[in-house]
Amino acid sequence: MNVDIESLGTFSRTAQTGAERAAQNLTGMTGIETAVDVTEVTLASADELGREDERIGVVIDFEGGIDGKSLLTFSPEGVETLLDTLLPGAGFEESAVKEVGNVVTSGFIDSWADHLETTIDISPPEYVEGSGEELLDATGFERDRAFVFRNRVGAVGEALDVEFHMFPDPDSMQEMLLGGDEKIPVEKFATLREMAETGAETASETISAMTGIDTGVDITQLNFVPVEDVPAELRDQKYVGVVLEFETALGGYVMILFDEASAREVVAALVPGTDEVETFDGKEQSAMKEIGNVMTSSFIDGWANVLDTTIDISPPQFVHDMGRAVAESVVARLGQRQAFAFLFDATLRADDREFDCEIYAIPDESELRAALEDLDPDATAERTTKAGSL
Repeated sequence: MNVDIESLGTFSRTAQTGAERAAQNLTGMTGIETAVDVTEVTLASADELGREDERIGVVIDFEGGIDGKSLLTFSPEGVETLLDTLLPGAGFEESAVKEVGNVVTSGFIDSWADHLETTIDISPPEYVEGSGEELLDATGFERDRAFVFRNRVGAVGEALDVEFHMFPDPDSMQEMLLGGDEKIPVEKFATLREMAETGAETASETISAMTGIDTGVDITQLNFVPVEDVPAELRDQKYVGVVLEFETALGGYVMILFDEASAREVVAALVPGTDEVETFDGKEQSAMKEIGNVMTSSFIDGWANVLDTTIDISPPQFVHDMGRAVAESVVARLGQRQAFAFLFDATLRADDREFDCEIYAIPDESELRAALEDLDPDATAERTTKAGSL
């Protein structure tokens, strides 16, 4: 399948509009004020989408201008909130979940029908519940690499965790992406994805070697999102870390972010004689800059190897702030020259302790596009393998 980035951006906007309609439908049914938190296009595999937490929702088939399946899910607490609003005192009703799913999904699909100027029919909703893997089985999602549209909807003052996944049929998706002059084979995006996985693994090995904290890569994602939505990808918590800028062949930014507890462990491991870290000043900041710089170098070296180029990085800028505030400072710079961003998101965790490190890489979209056009997936496969074995 070939992908035109401009068309991908258009469909991302369509998914955003659909999510807003769905949120309006949900608000109309329940009276609960809802809003769209995140809209993204994800190059995903079944392993990444198969979350461990329990979800409840519906699967609906659609066909017409675009064919595929949709999955609308709620957390168990969210379903309880919905049913208490719709049917006070009635207890759990599977039919009520299906009714909500039907109305909300219609909002998503109607937006695509309007954009494509056609009719899209949807099937009756099928009730589903279980872990992410079980829900994926219900959708028939089998492909290792496919574009998935994902939306997350939140509520004001209510426990209403809503996620909508749209799985377009690849042939149907290909037809939608025929427009535009700069088509890129999806295999190149898969190479990018593998490049990020290799970089994350190398960064994990680096932090383990420097601190003695044995970490591993929990998840790596490649998302295509509107630039202004990047801050919403970060959790609403305080982080300690660094921001660095790509220079030379590939522009963009990297954020290496630890939760505060993990940052204290890192500083204690790097600074001799440090037992308890209470503040992040002086030597603590220096330690965070040091590990952020080395981890970023490890992460980016694999990219440079795959792209057969040189990528320099700026000196690290120390940050200690809420995640969205950190991302907003980066977005303010990126948003001046691009509307969408390819966001590489990797999470590193330790098996034997509460330890969390997140890596976000946001290349300059135009420069990344130029690199993709020159990229030969077959020729770079060997370089990717070598990068991962270093």
